Amino acid sequence: MKYSVIIGQSGGPTSVINASLLGIIEAACNSPMVENIYGALNGIEGILNYQIIDLRKEDKETLQLLKTTPSSILGSVRYKLNNYQSDETIYLKLINIFTKLNIKAFFYIGGNDSMDTCHKLSEYFKDCHFDCKVIGVPKTIDNDLVGIDHTPGYGSAIKYIATTIAEIYQDISCYIKGKVTIVEIMGRDAGWLTAGSKLASLSNNGPDLIYLPEIPFDLSHFLIKIKEIYQQKGHVLVALSEGIKDHTGKYILNYRSFNSEDDFGHLQLGGVGELLAELVNRKLHLPIRSIELNIPQRCSSHLASLTDIEEAYMCGKKAFAYASDGNTGKMVTIKRLSNNPYQVSYELIDLAQVANFVRTVPLSYISEDGCDITNEFIEYALPLIQNEPLIPYNNGMPKFAHLKKVLIKDR
Repeated sequence: MKYSVIIGQSGGPTSVINASLLGIIEAACNSPMVENIYGALNGIEGILNYQIIDLRKEDKETLQLLKTTPSSILGSVRYKLNNYQSDETIYLKLINIFTKLNIKAFFYIGGNDSMDTCHKLSEYFKDCHFDCKVIGVPKTIDNDLVGIDHTPGYGSAIKYIATTIAEIYQDISCYIKGKVTIVEIMGRDAGWLTAGSKLASLSNNGPDLIYLPEIPFDLSHFLIKIKEIYQQKGHVLVALSEGIKDHTGKYILNYRSFNSEDDFGHLQLGGVGELLAELVNRKLHLPIRSIELNIPQRCSSHLASLTDIEEAYMCGKKAFAYASDGNTGKMVTIKRLSNNPYQVSYELIDLAQVANFVRTVPLSYISEDGCDITNEFIEYALPLIQNEPLIPYNNGMPKFAHLKKVLIKDR
């Protein structure tokens, strides 16, 4: 009997998340069992609000552009489901919608919170014997999902970061006496992105100092290192995570007199580079510049890794194949088989092993003094940034996909 599938995207976007979407769509289109392929606008909220589009109404040429189109084309959301044991109102509404639309498979492309949503849904469906397969498709530039070698989106993000760091190094090193330049990189609890800046050293353009949240930040030691390096080179380049903390676990950003919180009550990060640059200027009387890479880290498709794109695409294709084989309550995972030649396999992991866990950078990837990255990390990360996609251009600008987004009618 034919059935329908629905796909959603959630959490922070990446430059390759739409490649995973394309993988699912193409695999579903090739299945004689699939009648309708739906897209949920803005994730789980789109389903609840019946903001659901018919993906079969999209042009094939437009869909092909998804591979090199950044951000979440279906729209994203940060929505945390409550436990159904305490309130199953939303779960009942979802079952009602899925039943009306004959949806037998739900694919959610996202990170930690998205995998938590998938886990709760799959458990509820199992408890009430509702026939709908739930498969999580990994996505996050933060690379902090457990049970996976690396997450789609990470390779492209660090390719952008390392390239930008190298370009900054070229700029600041042209003066006899330059500035102390501090580059702030995303990363609240895990420093995977900042570690990626080390790849710039392969072209002798790497940071002089690298600081991650995994190691307590010592301000006094930081100032000593800055002074030493500036005296030697006449300029200093620092890469640091926005979430660096002191030895008590307090965010360095909290040293600032003003701060704000996000919708979840977390400290709104951003600005620690500027804070430290001002301290360097005040304490050491050195010229400074602070650079915050910010959103381009996750949307710079012009520097995407082809390896990353293809792996994201395969995660989508495998997700559909696994659901078709009857699997549910799982996330597609990437297992590294070898570095040289670089080979991976695609497997499944229980969502219960992934949801709400954070994978931090191993200490073996961080130097003993806590301000550099080891060669072991380079060996891990280098395969992830290899090769470049052929990006279509129009009038000198990259050509992105723009969906019709034809809403289905409420049944």
